[in-house]
Amino acid sequence: MTTLDPAARPSPTRDWEGLGSAKPLGLPLKAWALYALLVAIPGLPVLFTLLAAFGPSESFDHIARVLLGEMALTSLSLLVISTLGATIFGVIAAWFVTAYQFWGRTALSWALALPLAMPAYVSAYAWGDLTGARGFWIATLVYVTTLYPYVYLAARSAFEAQSVCALEAARLLGAGAWKRFFRVALPLARPAIAAGAALTGLEIAADYGAADHLGVSTLTIGVFRAWFSMGDLAAAARIACLLLVGVLFLVWLERKSRAGLVSGGSTRWRTPQRAKVSGLVQLQITSFCFAILTLGLIIPVLHLANLAIASGLPERALSKPLAATALLCALGASATLVLAGLSAFVGQRSAQASAFVRAVSLAGYATPGAVTALGILAALALSGSQMVAALSGPLAIIALCYAYAARFTAAGLEPLSAGLEKSTRSMRESAQTLGASRIKRFLNLEAPLAAPSAFAAALIVAVEIAKELPATTILRPFGLDTLAVRAHAYAADERLGAAAWPALAIVLVALIPTLLFSHGLSKSRAGQS
Repeated sequence: MTTLDPAARPSPTRDWEGLGSAKPLGLPLKAWALYALLVAIPGLPVLFTLLAAFGPSESFDHIARVLLGEMALTSLSLLVISTLGATIFGVIAAWFVTAYQFWGRTALSWALALPLAMPAYVSAYAWGDLTGARGFWIATLVYVTTLYPYVYLAARSAFEAQSVCALEAARLLGAGAWKRFFRVALPLARPAIAAGAALTGLEIAADYGAADHLGVSTLTIGVFRAWFSMGDLAAAARIACLLLVGVLFLVWLERKSRAGLVSGGSTRWRTPQRAKVSGLVQLQITSFCFAILTLGLIIPVLHLANLAIASGLPERALSKPLAATALLCALGASATLVLAGLSAFVGQRSAQASAFVRAVSLAGYATPGAVTALGILAALALSGSQMVAALSGPLAIIALCYAYAARFTAAGLEPLSAGLEKSTRSMRESAQTLGASRIKRFLNLEAPLAAPSAFAAALIVAVEIAKELPATTILRPFGLDTLAVRAHAYAADERLGAAAWPALAIVLVALIPTLLFSHGLSKSRAGQS
């Protein structure tokens, strides 16, 4: 799971041997080149968005006068209320699973994370059709029920890693279950909960599909309207800058809320003794956990399946969107893994380098897809107006791969770093003593050890690319519809029966790795590898 703490897991120190001889400021020249590359890939789209914002705009005055205030207020309200709701649901579910023994606890402990496989825009199609409602509150329901697993996973990991001694001391002093939760467990888990809540807020700020389908006017919607409806790149860039300021403030707030706090992990671990409660209380806990799982995954999937069966196969076959999705996933994941591999390589040099690459990759992840895509368009526009008009074919594919790499390097960095750390310094030195060259050491030692982690990273990134809608919509070449783009096009035409087929395909693709990850995490325990 991606953490917002760039120094959460410092890597073992390595030297900079072989990266160059010139050492300005204590680092080799090639090392500085790698640092510059890692900063430039996620940073250049933001820079060009800022530059484009200073260009002439014909429509921004009208947008600022009539729409901008409403979009900013709606975005802020939606972010605050939905993040708060997702945090409450996630924390309560995590505490129930960690602290109590109840019916179905084992299955629910991993099933509660499965709504991560449900993109918010797919859930919006189902809930919008099921309730016939549009607007702010139905969007809030969608965000809360699909994004609470970010907080649930972070809080559950924190609760399971907490000091048993502190909780037992509170119990011996007469504190009841809920008092121990509010006075001991919750404050100790606050850093992890803040990180999960921040990830939830970033997802809400970056969303386009759900807000567009439900008719909620957010800043991301403003970016799309300014570009697609008005053709005004400068106006879109100015709105994107406002969105980016909000995202940066959210990240700063998360860091500020955790300043000076510790996670409260125990120095010695043993299986926590879960409280045994009455049958009625067990029923209530099970009902709560199953209810949020039902709202986040089961009801949307069943309703979409019913729509798909009732409408029959769509008139336009899904073979082309499937092929386009597979192509972009393969190319985008390859580009992302190359960047993640370079980041992991640099991060292994020292704890400072590890903190640096994690901070850079998380900055790219925090940047909304619409902002990243707009920055790429702005860079092409500075190269000449014909470049934007000619954004098709190979150029568009390259632009998309760049956007995916800039956004999703953080998703691939953690597994790759863990895989490369299996190759210890003593192993590399032994291979070097036996006469193995650097390339041979990589092929025969490091690559085989990191291969499973690289496969996991590729799978995670491919799923993120398959679900990505804003960047793909802006940068895709004409006629190349992915499953996400095709589903949203059908939903925009109110052809939800046809939209259900590609939407369910996206959920199925995302559900398999989510299931494996969640089930594996539920079987792991603090203090175990």
